[in-house]
Amino acid sequence: MPFGACVPKREPANAGGLTFTDARTGAEAFLSGRAGKALVLAEDAAFCAMLPAVRSPRAISVLWEGDALGLFALPEVCCVLAAGGADVMRAARFFAAVRRIPCALFPVSAALDGVFTAAGEAGAPPSAEIVCDEALMASSAGEGYARILLARLALFEARAAGMLRRAPFGGEAYERAFGHSDIRGELQFLEIVRRNAALRICEAAGAPRGESAYMQGPAYARWRTLTALYHAFFAAGEPRRYFVPDYAARAAAAGVGYAALRIPSPQEYAARAIRFEQLRGMLLTELKALTARRTEHERALRTLGAAVPAPDLKLLRGLPERAEEGLTPLIRDFGLMDALI
Repeated sequence: MPFGACVPKREPANAGGLTFTDARTGAEAFLSGRAGKALVLAEDAAFCAMLPAVRSPRAISVLWEGDALGLFALPEVCCVLAAGGADVMRAARFFAAVRRIPCALFPVSAALDGVFTAAGEAGAPPSAEIVCDEALMASSAGEGYARILLARLALFEARAAGMLRRAPFGGEAYERAFGHSDIRGELQFLEIVRRNAALRICEAAGAPRGESAYMQGPAYARWRTLTALYHAFFAAGEPRRYFVPDYAARAAAAGVGYAALRIPSPQEYAARAIRFEQLRGMLLTELKALTARRTEHERALRTLGAAVPAPDLKLLRGLPERAEEGLTPLIRDFGLMDALI
């Protein structure tokens, strides 16, 4: 069947601008009625899915090599179609915004990183369509499920850190993210993608992304590691009154500037230690409720074909210095992360 000859029926777009269909159908629908050349940008893993569009005589195809600037040396195009991970999504959005042309995104990850734009961020095209091809995204369903767990954990981190620091937290985006991140068992693929879309939109609007955003590794490994750390902190942590972390060494090891660290004064430290003792029981109870369905979550991940890794303390190295608004800097300041540098 020639490209663009027939467009099968698709599911309607829903909240977040998502269209659930295969990549070929989505590309045909997007290009229908548009004249001129189209840029097709894809990375290795997603290039095959875009072959029908690439083979069109209207297409200028580019294999993503990690640099968006090269796109601006291409001939003029009327629109851009992009398939790949977060970097490809951001590059396509940026290119479309600068050229003021429509954009269609074909993400490969159910987490939808890079697809949505924060207010004021460069890269918001005047018209964008998000095409979710289950065949293209299915292998990431488990990662998408775990990202929902991390989104809920990020809300707990913001609440706990805000209470211990007497800093503001919450807001409309926070409240909306709370509802979208409540999962109790298995989720179907479409629901995983829809929830991640809603959560990425909430994060773009100001909901916390959490400390996991500064960590490497699979999402569930990050969730297990952070929840294990927080449980140990609230259950058994004791501030070391006469211990001062080597902030300079920690900053150097993490590759961040020493001046960027927010080191508490003795008065701030003492006040936080008092609040910690007052709040630890309540926060531990909240954390236990948050992790109470771990068995159901792990069963769901296995059903989705995802691994269920154990906590990995190596993932915490340098985290307090990269996530200064989070909980781990407080744990560091209390002298309880000195072995993790």
